[in-house]
Amino acid sequence: MSWTITNNDQFDELYLRYENDNTISKKTVPAMELFTNLLKERAETGRIYIMNIDHCNSHSSFQDSVKMSNLCQEITLPTDPIQTLDDSKGEIALCILSAINVGNLRELDDLKNLCDLTVRALDEIIDYQRYPVIAAELSTKARRSLGIGYIGLAHYLAKKNLHYRDVEASQAVNRLTEAFQYYLIRASVQLAQEKGRCSAFDRTKYAQGILPVHTYKHDVDEFLGTDLHYDWEALRKEVLAHGMRHSTLSAQMPSESSSVVSNETNGIEPPRAYMSTKKSKKGPLKQIVPQYGSLKNAYTFLWDEGVNEGYIRIVSAMQKYFDQAISGNWSYNPKHYENGEVPMSVMFKDLLTTYKYGWKTSYYHNTYDAKGEDEDNIVAASMMVQPVVPQPADNAEACEACTI
Repeated sequence: MSWTITNNDQFDELYLRYENDNTISKKTVPAMELFTNLLKERAETGRIYIMNIDHCNSHSSFQDSVKMSNLCQEITLPTDPIQTLDDSKGEIALCILSAINVGNLRELDDLKNLCDLTVRALDEIIDYQRYPVIAAELSTKARRSLGIGYIGLAHYLAKKNLHYRDVEASQAVNRLTEAFQYYLIRASVQLAQEKGRCSAFDRTKYAQGILPVHTYKHDVDEFLGTDLHYDWEALRKEVLAHGMRHSTLSAQMPSESSSVVSNETNGIEPPRAYMSTKKSKKGPLKQIVPQYGSLKNAYTFLWDEGVNEGYIRIVSAMQKYFDQAISGNWSYNPKHYENGEVPMSVMFKDLLTTYKYGWKTSYYHNTYDAKGEDEDNIVAASMMVQPVVPQPADNAEACEACTI
């Protein structure tokens, strides 16, 4: 059975038609110049976020087109402009988010109850919350799209004595995320049997029996292999028989605030030091990595990584199963490069590799500059036996819209 999806065919057809139409005025820009300017802007500002619109549609759960993402680059839902605030014909996509602390998992089957609880909790929020704009309410209640992700991934890998650069780390995340998405879908199917499928279910690929494991970018098979560990065919038949309560289930948000209050590592990011200082409007908060005493030699530190290769593989393993996107970052320490400068060729490689392995979006471009550190960060914490490495302020705090 072929699972080839052609959501972008219409765009390709129109683009080629206009490109070949001699009556339309055009300006040709060399591809190298275009992408060099893009990467320079990302390097200099940390921003210009990237959205691979083809991946966002070919690997989405929607038959409708996805045209845009949100500020943090994890939401990929259909939208349609509204003309007035009381316009009921448009569509506004909302973030209905939560994150599971995978750092505290004992075994993968723990996810069964955790996913079920999270799906049920977020489903209640959809009906409970108030909507100031009618288009947001109608589309949210019709599609019932959820975005559930992780916190504590660095802790999870440290407990397995795996570093981000290890191919085995991406394979461990592959197993984790397969279980995660499998149990999310099962929970949504169960809820559909209890309360009914979402009214827009027939506009999803799930309604056609097409799951994320059928549409992912197969280039990741190079390092993940093709083996699946759950009965996806049986689950597909349950989806066809009973439908689902939700149009989407998974998305990886920055997770800054929820990681802090849970005393966990930040979302899917490597920590920047054993002790970090989280800075916000409420003041600084010092935080130590979980299980410092027993795991201090197992953690991967962000600025110690010479390249993004391992991190890219890990995000790609997650994206294989996630039906929305992942707020993934690029991070560079100039100290690892000649003359303290990150070569453009390195950034080009990351741009092409993230695309090759199916990233839907790319969020921040982080560069270590060692600025903004104070003496208080350099002293040793009382419970530690070695000095603390300082950490610059985390860019993720810049997103006021996403407090999860």
